[in-house]
Amino acid sequence: ANAQSFIERKAVSGNDVSDTYYMYFGPRNEKDLKKYNTPEANAWLFGGKKLTDCLQSSGWLSWLEVILKWCLESIQKLVKNWGLSIIILTILLKLLMFPLSKKQSMGTLKMQALQPKMQVIQEKYKGDQQKLQAETAKLYSEAGYNPMSGCLPMVFQFLILFAMYNLFNNYFEFRGASFIPGWIPDLSAGDSVYKFKFTIPFLGNQLRILPIIYVASQLLFGKITQNGGMSSGQNGMSMKLMTYGMPLIFFFLFYNAPSGLLLYWTVSNLFQMGQQIIINNTMKKVKENPNENQISTKNKKRNK
Repeated sequence: ANAQSFIERKAVSGNDVSDTYYMYFGPRNEKDLKKYNTPEANAWLFGGKKLTDCLQSSGWLSWLEVILKWCLESIQKLVKNWGLSIIILTILLKLLMFPLSKKQSMGTLKMQALQPKMQVIQEKYKGDQQKLQAETAKLYSEAGYNPMSGCLPMVFQFLILFAMYNLFNNYFEFRGASFIPGWIPDLSAGDSVYKFKFTIPFLGNQLRILPIIYVASQLLFGKITQNGGMSSGQNGMSMKLMTYGMPLIFFFLFYNAPSGLLLYWTVSNLFQMGQQIIINNTMKKVKENPNENQISTKNKKRNK
């Protein structure tokens, strides 16, 4: 990691000033840096230097990186493989997120069912913005729909993605950590199966398989999500552009990203596919029996 230090001392006339500086050149490895916390552990008898502080990210997601790092280390102690640790952690995170993902999908279904009533309200109060907002809020309240509830799973996923990106770039233990020899020999670097004699713009000269698998999994996941019901018209077109366009953009952005990050993302997509199939089946039953869903909603309101 890049770091700069500046030491400034004003000249003092008539006095000689002597300073001694010690510099550490080595890996940002907790095992090596911890030696300088206690005098008995190192040859210079240094103590309390807290060099392990440089392991922590200074970014605003450092707290999440610390949590994810601890989880990965705990799993790695059991399975003895960093790649398997990433896969297991990804599955655990997806299981944790499943209730929110299901709620998001059910919210989308409710929004689609409310569209006809929304259009009536928009047409009726198109000249009165305040009344339009009040009637829309009333409709949402009666239907038990919260337009902000669908944002939480997406925000949570992006927070984890950014934290993982920083973790794979800064965590020294991932360097040289092999998952599949011959394909993914280093989780902190991109996978490589062939080196071209020429350079491809934006991609480089390495043939990487993980980015291709990621794009395929993302497109397939988008297709399964569509089967669960997608808005028609202009909103539907926008969703299609997001579903099929963003993975292609990410392909170029993350082609040379650490293979550990792409492994997390790919496994996340594959596991989400199974979750989405379950959600799609649930949504299908709700569509087929809308009256039962309305009765359930009314009962919940009465209980409140």
